[in-house]
Amino acid sequence: MDSESDDYTAFFQRQYPRVVAMLIAYRGFTPEIAEDAAAEAMTRLLLHWRKVSMPQAWVRTVALRHACLLKRKQQAVLPDRDVVDQRAVDDLAAVELALIAGSAVAALPPRQREVMTLTLVDMTPSEIADVLGCTPEQARGNLAHARRAVSSAIQKEAGDGPDTQRP
Repeated sequence: MDSESDDYTAFFQRQYPRVVAMLIAYRGFTPEIAEDAAAEAMTRLLLHWRKVSMPQAWVRTVALRHACLLKRKQQAVLPDRDVVDQRAVDDLAAVELALIAGSAVAALPPRQREVMTLTLVDMTPSEIADVLGCTPEQARGNLAHARRAVSSAIQKEAGDGPDTQRP
């Protein structure tokens, strides 16, 4: 293999799982849509590998756009009945916590929400700073504020906050 092919292979192995996780965490796409969109974005990146100066941001953008397209197509053909994931039903406490955390993250200011979401898909503050065009210190500051807000919201919703009286 040549160096360019090795670079792409290393990029793919490192970034594909992160892109899938970002799509699931950031927008709530199903794992199937996230995997299909990430695969499509990586395939398109391979075709443009020499031309793309910021492949991480490029592939995330393409994957997000493709996932939105797939979701729209899927919603157009969804059956009228509800589909229930029995594993989620079996662990109600985990589902409830996930909903509370998701609502708390969604309620964050835009920059804090972006930083928190990218952190949840295992990106470092330096990587987040590169993607968002800010300094690592700014990314860390936004992350600290976001973590405090989400923690506070989870405690309040779960009944463990300072406003809650215990028996």
